[in-house]
Amino acid sequence: MALTGYYHNELARVDKASIRLREVMDGLSSAFFIGTITVDGIVTYANRTALDAVGLQRKDVLGQLFVDTPWWRYSVESRQQLREAIIKAAQGVSSRFDARFEDINGCVKTTDFSLHPVFDSKGKVSYLVPSGHDVTERRAAERALKMKNACHDALLRAEDENKLLEDVCRLVVEVGGYRMAWVGYAQHDVQKSVKPVACAGEHTELLSEIVITWAEGDARSTGATGECIRTAKTVICQDVDYSRVAASLRSVAHQKGFRGGIALPLLNQNQVFGNLTIASDNVFKVTDEEVLLLQMLAENLAFGINSLRIKQENQRILSAVYKIAEGVSLATGSAFLQKLVLTMTEALGAQVGIITHLQAPHLDYTRTVAAVVDGQLIDNFDIPMAGTPCEQLSELNPECVVTSEVKKHYPEANGLVALGAEAYIGRRIVDSKGQAMGQIFVLFRQPLTQTEFASSILKIYSARVAAELERKEFI
Repeated sequence: MALTGYYHNELARVDKASIRLREVMDGLSSAFFIGTITVDGIVTYANRTALDAVGLQRKDVLGQLFVDTPWWRYSVESRQQLREAIIKAAQGVSSRFDARFEDINGCVKTTDFSLHPVFDSKGKVSYLVPSGHDVTERRAAERALKMKNACHDALLRAEDENKLLEDVCRLVVEVGGYRMAWVGYAQHDVQKSVKPVACAGEHTELLSEIVITWAEGDARSTGATGECIRTAKTVICQDVDYSRVAASLRSVAHQKGFRGGIALPLLNQNQVFGNLTIASDNVFKVTDEEVLLLQMLAENLAFGINSLRIKQENQRILSAVYKIAEGVSLATGSAFLQKLVLTMTEALGAQVGIITHLQAPHLDYTRTVAAVVDGQLIDNFDIPMAGTPCEQLSELNPECVVTSEVKKHYPEANGLVALGAEAYIGRRIVDSKGQAMGQIFVLFRQPLTQTEFASSILKIYSARVAAELERKEFI
């Protein structure tokens, strides 16, 4: 015998099932949003998770068009997708797409959104069930991985440093979905400024409007970029409103619509030479996985930059060797040294180049055997050793490098002042027995940045000069 009387009527059965269903919906995880709407798109229910995400009560949305509720105000594109999905669902067809909304804390969330029709016993669409699962972190990690792979491909194809930097910044924005990305190089000037060298995204003009520095104690260095370069560590700024950033930088961030970001160091043998900084228009809450992918991207970029520089340096060294062979192949003695010092200053981009021969037994001064200033050969002259960088050269210290402010370091060297020198690099010339014969050095009127290249070139030239000085006809 069939049971009867448990439900007073069919409506009571439906209502009780509906109540139980809603209790289940409200008990779902904090990452799962679900509700019900009519076939016309009117909200009839939303679970507690969905309401709490935007700070609403159920009464605030019941009876409202779903497309006009706060969940859909952030993205015009998502609203249009929803309208099309409601039309399809009313016809019995489900839809699924990623939708973005801004939560109560101002964070932009990404949901894997679905809209499914529910049919009655006659096969007619009775109502619609919208649901969404928070996939913000997963999508961010997926974009970061895709971006890293795209940047890796750019690194493999790279032939030019500037183009590589521009390509990586563009991919960070276009593929990674971040609002802005830029690369800066740490300067060793008085301000310890950071020089932007590549950028992509929105409001990149602000990089030329503000001064960014990595100097200790400077208020302008409290941003993520300055701290990143100063500490050689990744620095995350989740929310500019709650960070130690200078008031001026916070004001600029508000004006341009930036909320958070991350600064990643670019390293060469554990020495920081620059940064990759990425800016976001919302609170920058990222997973460890996404941070790791971004760090790998920065490491790959630094490796690519260093590889291109090594390749370029090797090409320049090879070119300098060719110049030695071509420029001095038919010359000997003084003519050889004069041609050599001309090619040396040209190869290094120096303004002054000098080759000297020690005047034994008078080792307190050295005499030039070839000297060029601004591309012109000049007469030979004596150079006092005391108080000059030349005095530093010895068996234990065959090379001396002063990358900037050489006059400040050697105030008694009048020749440096007269020639307007800013940087110096010199090398000891020794014979086949290791005995000192002279010195070779160049002066720059600007700071020396490519120290390794200059050192390599000077080593090549000093060996060739030593061979010539040992020739009996010259000595």
